[in-house]
Amino acid sequence: MPELAETPDCLEVTSPMPAGWRLLLVLLSLVPLLAPYELLIRVKWSDYFHPLFLLAAIVSAGAVALSVFFLFAAAAGLSSRMRFDRTRSTFTYSAVAPVVPSRTRTYPLASIERIEIEVHDWSDGAPSYSLKVVMSDRRAFSSASSWSQEEIERIKGRVAAFLTSLFNRTPETARRLA
Repeated sequence: MPELAETPDCLEVTSPMPAGWRLLLVLLSLVPLLAPYELLIRVKWSDYFHPLFLLAAIVSAGAVALSVFFLFAAAAGLSSRMRFDRTRSTFTYSAVAPVVPSRTRTYPLASIERIEIEVHDWSDGAPSYSLKVVMSDRRAFSSASSWSQEEIERIKGRVAAFLTSLFNRTPETARRLA
């Protein structure tokens, strides 16, 4: 869920991955490991070419793959930050995770082409929304998603007001950012 922090010279939209979520994913990765223990280790198999052993091995391999997926999600979950800096007149996007190298991109604020709300439609539920900043070179940067469209619209409005006040933009540019 994106968070907004604003000072007179800077506006930041942060999308942290909470440590609690990482811990929960690590703990969830332990649960599927019960299947290999119960099906392969605890049972004393005398014949490894038995069809039931092969079925137990396939189920255990799937459980281990699920555990690896949960561990990967815990370790590679991104925390991102969008920083609109008035004093340096720059836009900086940073993304970091424990096992992924930190990525930082810096652009002049004048190269922001538009700010929009990105809608993520899901097949089995309500859509989620994120803030998207599109640069003049067509590169786009998105915040974490939120289920609340109003929250993302509020953040977009604060970013647009911050940028509009910064540049005394023309009405056309103000409409593009709003």
